[in-house]
Amino acid sequence: MSNGTQHRAGQSEHTAASRRVLLTPRAPGAVEILTPRLRISAAARAAELAGQPRLASEYRAMAPAAPRVDTDSAPSLTTAVHDFTDSVTLTPGLTGPDILRGLTAQGLDAPAVVTLAQICAFVSYEARVVSGLALLAGHPAAETTHIPAPPPAAPYAPEAKRFTLDELTWRPRVSSVDADALTAEQQAVIDAHTTLSVTSPYYRTLLHDPAALDHRTHVYNAVMYGRGGLPRAERELATLLVSRANGCVYCASVHGRKYAQLTRDQAAAQRVLSEGGDALAADDARGRAIARFAEAQTRTPPRGSAEDVHALRAAGLDEAELTDLVHAVALFGWANRLMLVLGDAHPARQPDSDIPRSGVPRNDARESCSQTPGRASRAADA
Repeated sequence: MSNGTQHRAGQSEHTAASRRVLLTPRAPGAVEILTPRLRISAAARAAELAGQPRLASEYRAMAPAAPRVDTDSAPSLTTAVHDFTDSVTLTPGLTGPDILRGLTAQGLDAPAVVTLAQICAFVSYEARVVSGLALLAGHPAAETTHIPAPPPAAPYAPEAKRFTLDELTWRPRVSSVDADALTAEQQAVIDAHTTLSVTSPYYRTLLHDPAALDHRTHVYNAVMYGRGGLPRAERELATLLVSRANGCVYCASVHGRKYAQLTRDQAAAQRVLSEGGDALAADDARGRAIARFAEAQTRTPPRGSAEDVHALRAAGLDEAELTDLVHAVALFGWANRLMLVLGDAHPARQPDSDIPRSGVPRNDARESCSQTPGRASRAADA
């Protein structure tokens, strides 16, 4: 599969590595219950639901020769994994703690739950990369698949969601890794990335699968911080809109603040947070085209159109910028799902020292969810 990432050093390689370590790990270790066949079954199902049957076929081709995928695990375990996959793929904002308990009842521990969440979230990313690049090439955003959308899951009623630019905290629904008892592999991942910190409960949760976190961080940094291409403010606009559409209050808060910081316009960020792309000025052709594309591609299956791409090109986006936009939108299909499924956002008081004269909360330029510069204070990337 061509994923159009050649202009971002390492992005293509780390995307492929993410697929490999999630679907066919060399040493599953503590997550042996998630066999390669069960992982691939979940990934293929997620890709089908996202309207990408050819991507699903690529996943299935990675499976060992025997036994068959659907007989590799106990039926009840397969059902629980597929129910989780359906929920995370179709309605991540409604995936409540009960569905995680359904996994633990089948013997999945915290590392296995985190890995399965990574698989579903990663497929959301790959599916939207494939979809977005297909649109740029003049093809449909999605195809018909043989897996019908399942009926809606039982409603989940979290605390009332209120999009805000205020700083929030994030608490995991599964046990996180002990910061004082990291394995050598976990410590190596932390040491390899200045954007990671064990002070963050989010990273300590994702450290249950350090290889996946490592490659995901490389992809994240390339998409969000790579030089050239789509301006940083417009990447943040796209990720804010995706997070809003997915109902990720935490990510929307973080990237709303980043957008406010980069545009020096907190009021505009608040309007976008509250109203979506319709809040952008009528004469902001680029912003409105980006919003239209981001919101359409966030749906499952993606709903972008040739008209959306035409509007982007008419607004002046070149091919590198268009490719960056595709990847930024896709990335937050991955990021939002991890945040929404593995934990919950909670209010946090904003320290006075973190409110500069502009009124826009500080965010370190290299980290999406930091409060202040400096590695020890970083919270999590959304």
